[in-house]
Amino acid sequence: MRKLIIIAVLTAILFPGSTTRAYSAVLDSQFIYEQVKKDIITQLKQDHDREIEVNIKSLPYHSLKVPAEKVRVITDIGNLNSISIVKVSLYVDEAKIKTFGVRAKIKIKDNVWVAKDRIRRGDTLKNLKMEKKEISSPLDKLPGKSFNPGEYIARRTIKPGDIVELNDIEPIPTIFKSSPVSVIFKTPTVSVTIPCIAVTSGKTGDFIKVKSKIYNRNYVGKIIGKNLVLVNI
Repeated sequence: MRKLIIIAVLTAILFPGSTTRAYSAVLDSQFIYEQVKKDIITQLKQDHDREIEVNIKSLPYHSLKVPAEKVRVITDIGNLNSISIVKVSLYVDEAKIKTFGVRAKIKIKDNVWVAKDRIRRGDTLKNLKMEKKEISSPLDKLPGKSFNPGEYIARRTIKPGDIVELNDIEPIPTIFKSSPVSVIFKTPTVSVTIPCIAVTSGKTGDFIKVKSKIYNRNYVGKIIGKNLVLVNI
């Protein structure tokens, strides 16, 4: 996740400068620390009831003197992990004047889908429950709000207590391997339907391999409906 978030627009603290320059501003590192922390939490919460703890490990400056113009502090979280490198950029009048990285330790607890019992590869996701747990995986690897377990099967064996991630699951196929299917062989002028057996699984729109026991041959066709495959010849 690479998203720039404007985390503060500061009104600079003015104090007299040299006779050739009107004013300067001093940015306190503690203020930047608090703003980075606050906006990381705001960003990660979004519409979720997450418990988020952020600890900025260090800032490279105790204070920064910049021209006393409109100052923006912009952060780029990058890839979210338990320890993330957050890029902090300072802008004055749209010109970048400083960029530095800070290490942020981020702990997130959220309601996630957890396996109640062992779910074997190919099983439907019936044995799931919602549970608040600490998340160690990037958030984009977890099912979103619209996730419906009844529409998916396990891609691998999921152990009891495991958090379900997107790479663990896949949509329920329209046609399962080894199931009987009707295969339509179609030409521009005629079509013939024969019974076959699915050699591979797939969902509507996928191309799968089927086998005719009558002719002892394999064909590749497109799934166009429940147990229905089209082979254009």
